[in-house]
Amino acid sequence: MAYSALYTVTVRVPQPKLFDYVADVSRHGEWGSADDKMKATAEKPGTPAVGARYKAEGFLNGKLNASTVTITALDSPKRFAFDAEDANSVFHHEFIFSPSDGATRVERHVSMTRGPFYFPLVLAIFKGTVQKNYSGAMENLKAKMEAGPSS
Repeated sequence: MAYSALYTVTVRVPQPKLFDYVADVSRHGEWGSADDKMKATAEKPGTPAVGARYKAEGFLNGKLNASTVTITALDSPKRFAFDAEDANSVFHHEFIFSPSDGATRVERHVSMTRGPFYFPLVLAIFKGTVQKNYSGAMENLKAKMEAGPSS
């Protein structure tokens, strides 16, 4: 049993602008789930690039959870992906950006690529919470971008 999910939102901003914002992992805490309180800091200063790594921390089930985020794909303004690895698992996040009637459609594919055999069962049990978390983050992204994020 594997874990995989898709979350989609349409944002009324130009595709390159939305891509650049999402590709900046250090800003993910600005639009991520409020429950996560996620913070990410680049290991080395510079613009996002394949192989760039970030130290991230957020709350998972009420406990502080440290992870390393590594950018695995960067194809501006169409595709951005990263792996988030913590002590137990690796989750792959892939964002696909496409034009949609004057706006930008964002698809976020999330899959577990490594983890304990029972994780998919746990994720299924807490499916509502997981969906609320990721759907909420996507809605936060939409609201933040349409309101005009700070630079």
